[in-house]
Amino acid sequence: MTHKIPLDKLKGIPTTLLLPLRGRCLETRRYDGIIHDPKSVEIADSLDHDFNLHDVPWDGQVMLAVRTEILDEATREFLNRHPDGVVVNLGCGLDTRGHRMDNGRVSWYDLDLAECIDIRRCFFEESARHRFISKSVLDFSWMDDIEKGRKTLFIAEGLLMYFREADVRRILLAIKEQFPDSEILFEAYSRLMKICSWHRFHRRRQRHIKEAFSMFKWGLWSARGMERWSQGIRLLKEWHYLDRHHRRWGWLRHLRLIRPLRTGMRIVHLHFLPALS
Repeated sequence: MTHKIPLDKLKGIPTTLLLPLRGRCLETRRYDGIIHDPKSVEIADSLDHDFNLHDVPWDGQVMLAVRTEILDEATREFLNRHPDGVVVNLGCGLDTRGHRMDNGRVSWYDLDLAECIDIRRCFFEESARHRFISKSVLDFSWMDDIEKGRKTLFIAEGLLMYFREADVRRILLAIKEQFPDSEILFEAYSRLMKICSWHRFHRRRQRHIKEAFSMFKWGLWSARGMERWSQGIRLLKEWHYLDRHHRRWGWLRHLRLIRPLRTGMRIVHLHFLPALS
C-alpha cells in the first residue's frame, strides 16, 4: 500500500483489536514463534499507528500466540469434520483466521462493529463464501444474515469478557435457539485472573493493557457450570493456556500448579444440542 490506513474512528473497546494484531505480528517475527501469521504483519505495517502505544509485553505475546494456536487447531478440527460447514467469527477485529483456514468449501462470516469492518475491508475482500456483517453482537438481527441448516461453528475470541454475564447468557442462548446443533469456541478469563493481571500491568505502567482489563465485565469460574444455564448446553472441552509451551512462559509456568490460576485463561468449547422433538 502507498498510504497508511487511519484508525481515528476507533474508540473504546474497538481499540483493543490492536493488541492481538500486534501480538501475532511480534510472534510471527520470532525465529521460534508459536504461530506464523504473515498477513497480520502485512496489516500492522499498513496501519497509521504507533504500536509503541499498544505494545504487548512478553507474557501477553505468549498468551495471544497460544490462544491463536488453540483456536486454529479447534477450527481446523471442526472443518475436518464438516468441510462444508459455516464459521461465524464474532467480534472479528483484524483477525486473519478466515484467510488462513479457507478450505475452498467453508462459508465464513466475520462480524464486528461498523468501524472495525470498515478497516477490515482495506485488507480482505468479500466473496460468495466469505461475508462481512457490520453489527454489534448484541443486535441479534445478525443471526438473520447467517445461512441456516448447515453445521455451524461460532468463534468468540477476546470478546465475551467485555459483556456482563446477563448479556453473555443472552448471546449464547440466542445462538442455541437460532442454530440448534451448533458449536461455539470462546475465550474466558476468571475473575481472579482479571484482578491479578490488572495489578501486574499497572505496576509495569502498561496503561493500554490495564485499560483493556479494566473493561472486562465477565469472569468464568466453572465452564461445566454453564451447562446449568439451559438444557442442551454441553461442555465438549477446555484448553488452558498455561498447559502449553512451558519454556516460553518462563517463571509463570509454575502457576499451572495452582488450579485457580491454571484455569484463569482458557478456551471453552460448547455444543448446543438440538431440541428434543
